Amino acid sequence: MSLADGQDMARKNGFEFYFDWESCRTEEGYYRIDGSVAYCVKRGLVFADYADMLWMETPTPDLSVAKEFADGIHAIKPHVFLSYNLSPSFNWDAQKMTEDDMENFIPNLASMGYCW
Repeated sequence: MSLADGQDMARKNGFEFYFDWESCRTEEGYYRIDGSVAYCVKRGLVFADYADMLWMETPTPDLSVAKEFADGIHAIKPHVFLSYNLSPSFNWDAQKMTEDDMENFIPNLASMGYCW
């Protein structure tokens, strides 16, 4: 369908979307966005109807960000499974986490609904 038809269909289904062929893109062809947890929650809620589990990329291990994402998703879709990137590329020591913080990181995630 055409862009105009797609936008009409989206409006009929309760949402708006903006698309611009001329928008600035990365070398890989992706559109640049101003990402935020709120953006990821909105995007996650759309994908929740089609995905087994939701995941949001974070640059550092941060429980407050994980909680904000989990709370935003579970406020609308309480039974959605969440996953968290426990990346080996994280510089865990640079996060000023204590041994207890690191030991309890995964149980804290689990208490927020993260299962993988």
